[in-house]
Amino acid sequence: MITVAASAQPERHRMVLQSLSFYQGKRKVQTEKSQTEKKRPNRSRKEERTMRKIHFALLILGLSLSLSACKNEAKAYRTEGISALEKGDAEKALENFNLALEKSKGRVGTLQYDILAYKVEAEIQLGKLDEAEENLKNLGTLSGKSYEKLQNLISGKKLIVSAGNALNENDLASARTALDEAKEKGLTADRELEYNEAVYLEKTGEWQKAYDSFSQYCNRYPEDTEAARELSFLESRVKALGANPLLSASEKTTGKRHRRYVRKFREKRVEPSPWD
Repeated sequence: MITVAASAQPERHRMVLQSLSFYQGKRKVQTEKSQTEKKRPNRSRKEERTMRKIHFALLILGLSLSLSACKNEAKAYRTEGISALEKGDAEKALENFNLALEKSKGRVGTLQYDILAYKVEAEIQLGKLDEAEENLKNLGTLSGKSYEKLQNLISGKKLIVSAGNALNENDLASARTALDEAKEKGLTADRELEYNEAVYLEKTGEWQKAYDSFSQYCNRYPEDTEAARELSFLESRVKALGANPLLSASEKTTGKRHRRYVRKFREKRVEPSPWD
């Protein structure tokens, strides 16, 4: 039997304890290191989430600014269109309303409904009644509203076209009825209406009134060469009436007394050549 000296046992115990302490310390360091490594990915994911939120917020801000800029551009074109419409330039007005809708980038709201309504009015003034009716139908469907005024304007414009056809056929009674009904529909400051009214006065022998109407029309639409020729013709008739000693002052204004005299001048009228 081997006997270990008593003095050697404490030394052995001390070495065992040191080894155990070293192992536990190393394990503790490794555990702390692993926990630190585990925390790093968590902190990184948190930062990524924060960055994504920031990017999303910036994207929303950019979209908002873009939409705001588009909205401002749409409003600007709308304003220009309304100004052109009030000046009687329906062609330019329609162009601006189309640009306003284009700048809306597909957005549908109160502003777009308003722009589309003005566009319909411009199309009515230009005589594009089929397009106006189609756009008015779409406007009613989108907004859920009825636009009675615009519908009346379309109906009135159709009546003016009917009046023009009646005047060409010398059906003065039908022309008068159509013109009056068009006014009842709300058409008052309409170019074609003004022209047909002047032609009606001329065909009924109201020379002075016809001359005044054509003068007003030509001042407003100086580019209409046909109306300018009518005005020149009426000027000669008014001068002839003024020089006729058989007519009173009121009759010189109306030209109603001597219908044969009126017919005489109308028969002598020479239509201008299309090549003049």
